[in-house]
Amino acid sequence: MKKEDIEKKYNELVNSIEKKRMYDGRGTVDRYTCDTCGHVIYTTYRDKGVTPFTIRCNRCGGTKYHDKTYDKKTVPGYVIVNDWYRPTLEQTLKMSDGMIQHVLNGGLILEE
Repeated sequence: MKKEDIEKKYNELVNSIEKKRMYDGRGTVDRYTCDTCGHVIYTTYRDKGVTPFTIRCNRCGGTKYHDKTYDKKTVPGYVIVNDWYRPTLEQTLKMSDGMIQHVLNGGLILEE
């Protein structure tokens, strides 16, 4: 895909995302638990968008599944919560073709 096409689609997404009918996880915290080693991470939505149901465990290589959602107000302050965010256009342009498609389809990236 050409840079100009990516830029056009990215800007259309950013300008329309708030009006789109889709789940908006801002205000929530999701727990992902590894099915192999039990490692847990907590995530939240910095931006409106879509996130995966499973992610790779960076400890053992297993699969972390989204298994619980909390209201953000109920999560204690000592819990480390990672953000799902929409990368900037400049960041997006440096990504692989698959990741660019993910972002242009409303996908968010996990900040670690």
